[in-house]
Amino acid sequence: MSVSNRVRDIEREIDDSIRQLPTWQAQRAEVLEDLMRTYRDAIELVFLKGLHAETFDGSLEDFGDVFGQEDRLRAGILWALKWASEYCPEISATSDRSPEELVNLLFIGATYETFVDALKYAQHNLISIKLDEASRTINFYEGGPATTFDASIVHHQRITTPLTRHVSLTEDSDQLTSRWTAGDYRRVARRLAGHAKHEENTIFVDPDFLKLIGKPKLSIPQPTLVWIDRPVNAPDRYVFNDLVLSRVIDADLKWKLVSFLDTPIVQVGDRFCALSSDLRLIAEIDDYMLRLAARVDPDQYSTATTLREDRMINICRDVLEQYMPPWSVDAHVLYRDPPQEVDVLASRETKTLIIQLKSTLRPETPWEVYKRNEDLIDGVNHTKRLVDRGAANQGFVVTNGYRGDYACWAEALASGIPIGTLDDLEVIASDPVAAVVVLKSRVGITTSAPEPHREVQDREGDLMGWKLHFVDRNAPEEGHA
Repeated sequence: MSVSNRVRDIEREIDDSIRQLPTWQAQRAEVLEDLMRTYRDAIELVFLKGLHAETFDGSLEDFGDVFGQEDRLRAGILWALKWASEYCPEISATSDRSPEELVNLLFIGATYETFVDALKYAQHNLISIKLDEASRTINFYEGGPATTFDASIVHHQRITTPLTRHVSLTEDSDQLTSRWTAGDYRRVARRLAGHAKHEENTIFVDPDFLKLIGKPKLSIPQPTLVWIDRPVNAPDRYVFNDLVLSRVIDADLKWKLVSFLDTPIVQVGDRFCALSSDLRLIAEIDDYMLRLAARVDPDQYSTATTLREDRMINICRDVLEQYMPPWSVDAHVLYRDPPQEVDVLASRETKTLIIQLKSTLRPETPWEVYKRNEDLIDGVNHTKRLVDRGAANQGFVVTNGYRGDYACWAEALASGIPIGTLDDLEVIASDPVAAVVVLKSRVGITTSAPEPHREVQDREGDLMGWKLHFVDRNAPEEGHA
């Protein structure tokens, strides 16, 4: 079921309601700065929740909630800044904005992102939409069970994904865009992070209280809105310019900007600001550098990507050949009739393994998750065909960080081709058969026994007078509730 005309009417109604919010009548620079300060306050509150969980031995689920809230706030601030850049005038006499209005914009932005991603899924017949006009509710039915472990995988990944870092496959000399290398980006990011750290304060838990409950010293950096000077010389200036959120947001660019950490610097008048914790994060995680390069110079980025694939093969070769007893490794093995290629073919005694490699970036939106999943599922099916033709006894799909969600694992379980990461290579090299159980456990599948399907909990949100309701089951037939 694609998106109906009535749902498109509702989409336009929501867009019009957002466009008419009184906040956008104020001067653009003022609104941008106020939004960034509101974002800072909201992130500080989330950090304090994390510190509270650390102080009182919170569960992994508590920390998962903290990371989830931080992610939602980043989605919200990006949409709020895009709207302000598009709708606010350069000069205005109006300046009244309440703190409540600004906070509400972050939540509107986060919910709006969920809404537009759901419509994209529906347009590709991946979910179904049912309207309840009387209650102004839009029901999104996300489909029936892909595996009996759906809920377990979703719950596990909500906690572990924010803590999982992808293995960096990028060297400083890699020319990621025509104007800057990975080394240029990292140098600029480190300087920004150093400036941010210098400007930050630290929030401490009272030491007497910690002594009373038998805890060591606990603290967190206090998120701070920092002001930054633009570098004068190239290529640092080019990197900085690409890190700045565009001042002019046209209809095309609006939909290409999907991750706030790709462009975390905001221009306010003639000055530049960013949140200190965001600057420190982009200096630590390469994903945002690569995502930025892929957007601003896709042709050059595609050329550089081939280097990352070769490095994955070298990592596999090093682990497998150095393991005792060692594996014999061949790369880029070609088969004919029909033509197929194996990234890594390893043999030891009577065992032969296929490792199909996938270099991925951390998905930031549901649609990016879908595209990553398509790539992994293609890898699973490709590997299954190779095993079936007798190329190896066993096969694995290995990425540099993303383990796939329940959609990927539906294929993986059906095909007997598990999905792992480069961090799992030693487990695979040690005992490929036992590795299957380990890889399942690392996505939340802790039992092989059949179990009743547990639905993922319903999720709801409010957006400009409409309620969004997400349901983990197939849509009811017409005339049935």
